[in-house]
Amino acid sequence: MREVIEIFKRITKIPHCSGNTEELKNFIIDFAKNYGYRCEVDSAGNILAKKNTPILALQSHYDMVCVGKAPDIEIIEEDGWLRAKDSSLGADNGMGVAMMLYFMKKYDNLELLFTNDEEIGLIGAFNLDLLIESPYLLNLDSEDENIYIGCAGGVDGKIAYPIKKVKKRGFFAEMEIKGLPGGHSGVDIHKNIPNAIKELAERIEIVSEFVGGERRNSIAANARAKVFYENDYADEVEVFNEGYINFINSLPHGVLEYDFEFDVVSKSINLAIINNDEIILSLRANSNEKLQEVKDYLKLKAPNVEFEGEYPAWKPEITKLAEILRELMNTRYKVIHAGLECAVLKDKFPNVSMASIGPIIENPHSVNERVKIESVEKIVSVVENLIERLNNG
Repeated sequence: MREVIEIFKRITKIPHCSGNTEELKNFIIDFAKNYGYRCEVDSAGNILAKKNTPILALQSHYDMVCVGKAPDIEIIEEDGWLRAKDSSLGADNGMGVAMMLYFMKKYDNLELLFTNDEEIGLIGAFNLDLLIESPYLLNLDSEDENIYIGCAGGVDGKIAYPIKKVKKRGFFAEMEIKGLPGGHSGVDIHKNIPNAIKELAERIEIVSEFVGGERRNSIAANARAKVFYENDYADEVEVFNEGYINFINSLPHGVLEYDFEFDVVSKSINLAIINNDEIILSLRANSNEKLQEVKDYLKLKAPNVEFEGEYPAWKPEITKLAEILRELMNTRYKVIHAGLECAVLKDKFPNVSMASIGPIIENPHSVNERVKIESVEKIVSVVENLIERLNNG
């Protein structure tokens, strides 16, 4: 297990923010070749490493959400957890990558699929031009030691607000909310984490500037505005029309529907980014039908919304691989309210048996991200037992 942690620490020293993953791609390829694996790379930057006749495909994405000082990552190990100082850690999904490199050293009958730019729209998975041979594919991108058999689909909603500038007498003051916890716009959306955009909008009325949010798939941790205060004796200045802030306050953010069968959010909207007239929301739902419902709901709030970057849900399915994992783990089948690449990969490889597991990771996509070391050891052991089980027929 310590070897996995050490590999992960090496990975954190290699910049791999989404959209800038070339260095880590080359590291993975060199690592694989050093252990006798042949590598194929497609135009999207996906890597498929194979050796002999593979019995199992392991899969992780190798980009990360960079928040705070990342990609300058300083790891802190304390109280059985790994975290980073003033940045996201990249355990999502760097720990999955570290595990795969470890298994590459230990076994000679696997194939390992490293996908690129998952965090900015599952780009690698959508553009995958590589073929796996294995009957089973295990994704290592979930975050709580359960067996995932389904995931949310999602889409971004983009609004161009028609700002009208008017003249008023008064003065401006800068107002800012910063350093809120942030978090993943899917798995953390039910945790009552304050959204900086919403918190600021509720406290102001007229502005000439409003900027907030960091990533489409993160709950906004920071927001700032140039706030207008009326004064008949001051100079005349230009401000946004009064309906602007009312519109921001009318936009939905948070849980829309909950699935009590799988104990998970089933529909949500995250007010992610605002840059004056440009507003971006991330929508999620645990089926393609429910995702359409969320899109229709947002259209009622913002008729001029345009949708982009849609990705499908992974319909819950108890596969043969999931059944084997349950025997090994004695835990629950779950559905995650986030996008997993299994949704896209299942469309590409419909006959492959899939499931997703991973160690406990808290607060991904934020400066509070951390991973439980004992949980990493548990997942490594589960995968080793799975490989031995498959090797023994």
